[in-house]
Amino acid sequence: MGRENARTGSELVGARALREWITGEPDAFSRVFMVESGASPADVADVAGDGDAVLLSVDNGPWGGRAPSFRYSGALNEIGDTLFLGEWAVEVEDYVAAAFVQIIGPTVVGLFDEPSAQAFLDDAALARRTGVFPSALIDQRVLLANRRALVGPKALGTPSSIRLSADGTVSIGVRGEPIGGVDELRELLTVPMPRAAMLGAAAKSNACPSELTCRERIGRYLNATDLMKTMRLANGAAKIAGFGWRPVDDGRADAEPRMSDPFLLDTADGLVLADLTTLRRRLLSPTTAIVVTAVQTSTTVELAADRVSRELDIDAVDARGLCLGAVDALDIHLGARSDAACAAHGVRR
Repeated sequence: MGRENARTGSELVGARALREWITGEPDAFSRVFMVESGASPADVADVAGDGDAVLLSVDNGPWGGRAPSFRYSGALNEIGDTLFLGEWAVEVEDYVAAAFVQIIGPTVVGLFDEPSAQAFLDDAALARRTGVFPSALIDQRVLLANRRALVGPKALGTPSSIRLSADGTVSIGVRGEPIGGVDELRELLTVPMPRAAMLGAAAKSNACPSELTCRERIGRYLNATDLMKTMRLANGAAKIAGFGWRPVDDGRADAEPRMSDPFLLDTADGLVLADLTTLRRRLLSPTTAIVVTAVQTSTTVELAADRVSRELDIDAVDARGLCLGAVDALDIHLGARSDAACAAHGVRR
């Protein structure tokens, strides 16, 4: 017999499951199922395992599966919908509208149509040019729907955010594409599919096949918004390398920082290297900041060293030693060339 809200704890765990379902990014759970009002929990009970989580409408029948389950009321279907999970509430808002409305609580912001997808890409380009980010994406109360799909729409994977509707339809993501019916649920969960299926109508945007395939660029941009949330930075409070600021602007960069590499910032406290993975922050000297920039925007140690040598007017051998030392001590990496798709579609660095 299943134990609702008991097997893994409290509403906080349920909120974590809901977050993973919204973003499509598994962490604590391998898969998260949302069983809407009118759908049968029994259809999920046999396929949801110990590592999964199930979000059940309060209108559903009893739960008899192995996976931990959490009861919710409301819905996350249409713009304006609100879902309640215990004392937690989250509202659905369109990406374009989010720039004009006052966000007063936890909000799911999604790219649900072509205009939203284009606006998202335009905002990303603006942030790279000017360092100004959309206010919704740097608000700690906002979750970006289907984030995993935005970072890698062409990547294949088995479904991790699954919705079961009252009519027996199985779909993935927040307002994503239907992938089949409940009678074939077990088989559907084993079929790898492009993550773009989670994006629904937004995946049909003319912009998506080109710019959203630039995985490193979009991923780096979204990580930069996470950085601003983590450090509680407002627009203009700091400069982030690669977003309106180039610490080394010698015209010789042949790469961009890798998606998960630490970020270099110019803050009121000085030059800071911030790592989102480890949450570590280090104050750097101007010399070290130059070395970090050269390494992260070069594809080879030779190029990075030559750039450092010229910027600091030091011997090439010493410059190489600085580059290798920075890689070892600061957990940074040589940069990655922009995807071929970026160049092919004229996406500027």
